[in-house]
Amino acid sequence: MPLAILDLGTNTFNLLIAEHAAGRLRVLHSEERAVFLGRGGIEQGKLTAEGMARGLAMVGELCGTARAHGVEHVPGFGTSALRNARNAGEFVEAVRSRYGVQVQVIHGDEEAALILDGVRQAVTFTAKPVLVMDIGGGSIEFILATDKALMWKRSFELGATRLLERFRPSDPIGLEEHFRIAAYLDAQLEPLFAVMDRHWPTTLVGSAGAFDTLAALVAEEQGMALAPDAVTSVFDNTVFDVLMERLMRTTSAERAAMPTVPDFRVETLPLALIAIERVLLHGIEQLRWSRFALKEGAAWRALVQAS
Repeated sequence: MPLAILDLGTNTFNLLIAEHAAGRLRVLHSEERAVFLGRGGIEQGKLTAEGMARGLAMVGELCGTARAHGVEHVPGFGTSALRNARNAGEFVEAVRSRYGVQVQVIHGDEEAALILDGVRQAVTFTAKPVLVMDIGGGSIEFILATDKALMWKRSFELGATRLLERFRPSDPIGLEEHFRIAAYLDAQLEPLFAVMDRHWPTTLVGSAGAFDTLAALVAEEQGMALAPDAVTSVFDNTVFDVLMERLMRTTSAERAAMPTVPDFRVETLPLALIAIERVLLHGIEQLRWSRFALKEGAAWRALVQAS
């Protein structure tokens, strides 16, 4: 029996329809839709009327898709924009009354744990610690884990949209602006770097979001295309460095013309790249992309509990 999950993010709303099959998660339908729920208000701790209107309309569309797949009950998970907005309750109640969707606004630590559950469905972990990174519009989650254990996790309110609205950089981002953003991230991420210095992970697993775009750009750079059913890929830090150097020189208009860059990531992609860059400088040699993240983790938990 399939189930559906709604991931209500700061920039995008994501729908997953999946089922349990032979001990694994079988994805029947997955889509990501631009909403920009947090746009214009995330730094002020509120949702704008326009953002809520876009969000409500999109929930209706995605619930319609779920019903078309035979799923009536659609639980929702709210992340950074909803957990930090003073008027989030207004939006959550509107979603419940209009569509019957119960939205659970989750803390950053729970978001990180769900992300790890999802990533484990796509990436094989070993006894050596691996660092997982998930860049959202409002927050970035980091998880250090092995095949046996979750060693450490933390959510930082440093998402790409939050950085964009905080710094309002030029287009393209200037070198001094780049340094200023990098210095800010380095200061905020000191707890992460302390953990990395103790455990020395050499692999960074980037889950969904901006990493979907990065994986597609890397594949394109290598003269390939990501298969529609691919859930992971691997590349080293030198490939990232070359790609970042090129992308940081591009304007929004130039990125918008790239087929592999979705419209809703055109503005925020450079901020995500700077965040990744700061982490790679602490001993990361290899990057691995995971298509699966929070919604797959939430689905896996629900399916396991129901079986």
